[in-house]
Amino acid sequence: MHLLLAVALLTTTGVAAARADDAITPAALGPRVVRLTYEARVTPPDGTRVLELWLPLPREEDQAVLALRLDGTAPATVVHLAPSGDRAAYLRVAEPKGTVTLTETATVARREVQAPVAASRAAPADIDAATYAPELASAQGAIRITDEVRAIARRETAGKPTVVAKAHALYDWVYDHMQYDKTVPGWGLGDIPYCLKVGKGNCTDFHTLFIALARASGIPARWNMGFPLAYGDGTAGGPQEVKGYHCWAEFYAPGAGWVPVDISEARKHPELKAYFFGGLSGNRVLFTRARDASLEPGRHGPAPQLFHLSRGARRRAGRVERVDAPLHGRAVGRPGGRGCRIGVLSRGV
Repeated sequence: MHLLLAVALLTTTGVAAARADDAITPAALGPRVVRLTYEARVTPPDGTRVLELWLPLPREEDQAVLALRLDGTAPATVVHLAPSGDRAAYLRVAEPKGTVTLTETATVARREVQAPVAASRAAPADIDAATYAPELASAQGAIRITDEVRAIARRETAGKPTVVAKAHALYDWVYDHMQYDKTVPGWGLGDIPYCLKVGKGNCTDFHTLFIALARASGIPARWNMGFPLAYGDGTAGGPQEVKGYHCWAEFYAPGAGWVPVDISEARKHPELKAYFFGGLSGNRVLFTRARDASLEPGRHGPAPQLFHLSRGARRRAGRVERVDAPLHGRAVGRPGGRGCRIGVLSRGV
């Protein structure tokens, strides 16, 4: 399978694109309007009777999808994935011959987010646990709250009376504990024992750890997955080819709502550490909130699971196939039998 995501900036912040070693200024954090093309090309195994393909679509929170077009080998439909509310383009081809394609072209207006964290004085006891049960779950996919996680959460939040104060303490601890480093095998899975032992990884590792610690402290927390854009106006060198996904987290604080944190980005840009607690730059597009979630188009039977995998990882759900693609993606397939079912996912940057 081959994946390609390219974006072109339609409006700018009035500043030049920042180089990787530049300090990021406030002017580089503002809203964006981008046109993106996201394409999947799949060559199914010989003898495949049915091929099913899902491609995630942009969400509408903190951004507006101004235009969306789907093209492919066969007509695509839009499916809604419960309970996350994510959307995906869905394509089904019987007796596929040769390469199958599915392409989305979208125009998205993304805003900068600055949550009103000072407005919240609530304690975790003020949160309705039943309402936020999914975001408080202690055993949900990669989110596994162990005794070690609980002990760290208790220690780091001791004496902090409010949700915001506790979350800030956990943000600081993850920032200090983790290094943005993808050299140690096992990164990118959000494997909590790995994160605690190694203290290195990418955005998946940073934010899986934060979510587990927040939930262990009685604070609802959830996942956000999308694609990053360059800081600045993003126009240097023309359209960008995005090399992988980016993820961040949110926690819920009564009075402030869902508050974003982007600890891995803060680690890469220490001058923005304070900003990325409650602030979220506009140089991104949000696609999904589900993780390790079933793809359920309806009547076509059980679907594979989406996995967040690093290059060295191997898992099986029917079959996990290595993908050679600019996004270093993975596909979950089930060749033979009824057919090949593939959910598109990319590797984090």
